[in-house]
Amino acid sequence: MTVNAAWAAGEEHEAGRLAVGHRADFTVFADSTLTTSAVELPDLPVLLTVVDGRPTHRDASL
Repeated sequence: MTVNAAWAAGEEHEAGRLAVGHRADFTVFADSTLTTSAVELPDLPVLLTVVDGRPTHRDASL
């Protein structure tokens, strides 16, 4: 969740950024989502998913 989405959901004090006191929810992809084409995004491998500070998926390469 981004800062703006967290604000819209009323969760700006607990989500939306990686900071002390905030939930650590994030995903690490094998390549940049900013430079990968929209057509290729669905096939972009997920290396790590963390929800509420706990890894829920970790690729074997890590």
